[in-house]
Amino acid sequence: MSTTNLPDRPALDPPGDPAREHTAAALWAFALREYRIWQSYRANQFMWVITIFVDTLMFFLMGKMLAGTAAGKLGPAYGTNYMSFIVVGITVNVFIKTNLTDPYVRVARSYFNGTMDLFLLSPMSVYTPVLGLMAKSILDDYPRLLFAGGFGMLFFGAVFNFRHWPTVFLFTLLFLAAAFGIGLISASSFYLLNVKKGTEPVQFIVHRLLATLLAGAYYPVTVLPRPLQWVACLIPHTYAFDAIRRLVDPGAHLAVPVLPLQRVLPGLSPLAVDALALGVLTVVLLPLGLHLYGRGIEKARREGTLTRWQ
Repeated sequence: MSTTNLPDRPALDPPGDPAREHTAAALWAFALREYRIWQSYRANQFMWVITIFVDTLMFFLMGKMLAGTAAGKLGPAYGTNYMSFIVVGITVNVFIKTNLTDPYVRVARSYFNGTMDLFLLSPMSVYTPVLGLMAKSILDDYPRLLFAGGFGMLFFGAVFNFRHWPTVFLFTLLFLAAAFGIGLISASSFYLLNVKKGTEPVQFIVHRLLATLLAGAYYPVTVLPRPLQWVACLIPHTYAFDAIRRLVDPGAHLAVPVLPLQRVLPGLSPLAVDALALGVLTVVLLPLGLHLYGRGIEKARREGTLTRWQ
């Protein structure tokens, strides 16, 4: 029987998208590799704990020196325990810094180690290597929450209220997503702008400059001049510090506005304003970061600059 007039048909159903099929396995392989590397440096783990203790001690001594002055500057929104205030600042700052700075670091490491092109020859998304390589920082940085909080409570008089932990968890997801969007924008500069040495500008402006000076990690935003308070409202750090402190600091008041944006939106509670701002920042920054990072990878592929050949 002739089959000349029959339409062509593949013998088997087409396979699924290899990138999707292998993403989970690739992420697990990256995470396992980074865990084994992290576990092999026992001295670094010891120094990691010591560093957290010293950082917490430094702010405890600062709080003792300022005594009632520091507590009085906190205002009713954050309670009166300066150590609780500062421990939240330290731990939230570590979380945000990991997601904001680590994508660039991982891309740079893959480039200079000559492995980025090998990663992207595998059937995986262009985003999988940077996500997988961040596993080491997740192992190294995220647990600092427990150590910093534990040291603060055991040795330095910090007190926390854990009744609102589900809401704290949701806010944590929001500010981590917004920070990761900024991190991808930062990582995209490695290939898009050829920022392969020196200081990366996105990290410097957002985290080292604006977040360090304006967001309220170590002192409340209210001590700043009003124009600088509005500048602080441009980054996710400010809303993360405000929301988490209201939820976990004893004596904090949920309804007292602190940030300028909370004062101009009186129909919403301060926590609702924080959630709205973080949501908007996430919706804007995360897709923008994914887009720019993808464009950077494609640019490097076209130019043959994914990896530095020795």
